[in-house]
Amino acid sequence: MRIQNTLLVFATEMEKNGVFPQGIPQKYDCLITGVGILSSAISLSKAFQMKNYANAIQIGIAGAYSSSGLQLGDIVEVKSDCLIELLPWEPNTFFASGTLPHGNAIPVKGATVSSCSRTEEMDEARGKLAQVESMEGAAFFAACKEYGVEAVQIRAISNYATKCEKEEWKTEEALVKLRDFFSPILG
Repeated sequence: MRIQNTLLVFATEMEKNGVFPQGIPQKYDCLITGVGILSSAISLSKAFQMKNYANAIQIGIAGAYSSSGLQLGDIVEVKSDCLIELLPWEPNTFFASGTLPHGNAIPVKGATVSSCSRTEEMDEARGKLAQVESMEGAAFFAACKEYGVEAVQIRAISNYATKCEKEEWKTEEALVKLRDFFSPILG
């Protein structure tokens, strides 16, 4: 992935500010899409229609499935992502098309969901197809593919998929891990 002409993509201001508390580095554009599949798809489509980007990096938090072996705070690079709630009726897996220079993240499969798994049974079922879940990843990859933009998705594990109680999540710690990860790469 060439770092020039890169759009940094976050679902929320909280994630952006947690990773870049001093502001986005000057040579990058930034997009806050909003949470979820539709918000991400619409926001990215609008951004890509307004400017041609060579690259986009989705940065944020994710939940890990219990079978993944991942720990809270781990940095992952999502290499493929699907709309898991539509499987098996609709094949819909999307793939990363870029790689960060000097990135040292754990490669994983992602699942894009409407809400946390919430139960051990759902965690187990989804964990057979992916290691992590987010609410925007598949939409990000699909939009990048549609507009010919190299796509990389980097996330930090903030919670386990069965835990929907946000007060139990380690969001701040995950964002600090992302800050440390991106500091030498993006400056």
